[in-house]
Amino acid sequence: RSREEAENLENGEQRWHLRMTRFEQIQHGVLAASFIVLVYTGFALPYPESWLFRGFIAFERGYAVRGWIHRGAALAMCSACLLHLVYLPTRRGRRFLLDMLPKLSDIREAAEQVAYLLGLRAEPARFDRFSYIEKAEYWSLIWGSVIMAVTGFALWFETTALRFLPLWALDVATYIHFYEALLATLAIAVWHFYYVIFNPDVYPVNWTVLTGKISEEMLRHEHPREYERLLAQEESASDSSEEAREPDDGPERSGRETG
Repeated sequence: RSREEAENLENGEQRWHLRMTRFEQIQHGVLAASFIVLVYTGFALPYPESWLFRGFIAFERGYAVRGWIHRGAALAMCSACLLHLVYLPTRRGRRFLLDMLPKLSDIREAAEQVAYLLGLRAEPARFDRFSYIEKAEYWSLIWGSVIMAVTGFALWFETTALRFLPLWALDVATYIHFYEALLATLAIAVWHFYYVIFNPDVYPVNWTVLTGKISEEMLRHEHPREYERLLAQEESASDSSEEAREPDDGPERSGRETG
């Protein structure tokens, strides 16, 4: 820990770093809200007698309320995907995509983290901007969104789909849509919610999703390699700024620096 960091902590000051821009927060917010609605309205169809959905189904009273809410949420999720496609070609989007690409180092970090959790290693893995967990979630989301969109629209526009597909293909699409939804729900409820809500390091919630910022303390703890890189960039920028402000002492000083 540097002297400046120690002084900041002693003075009760905490530095914050940008983790999510406003546009990234909007993408995440639309995605999260639409996903929750999709899960609830989707599972209400096969399990109408469950205590979770009984009141909602009774409220429907023969009208297609559930179906239209489900379809509306599906369109909202598709809009979030389109926003992400617009975001990816931007400078920050390209950097995001490069940082999300799987690397061989992810395998090493996964092994180190498992060893740490089993008590076989004293220190946890040192993650960069995104850990192997976040990368797995992201690419699973991409794959799952494509699967759910294709099968969902086929079931929504059933008559049109049957012009090009046999009936058994829609039966297969129904099974795929259901089990992919089940898998995605379990992944979010068990895995993602733990890391952003129930994890003791962030409980009661990781506020980055709402503020867009991460504290320096959490950045150093959760993403030490990214923290060290940002610190090195700040020091390099500070050194360059100081050199630019130094007065020119003539040839003698210049010769001393280059010699």
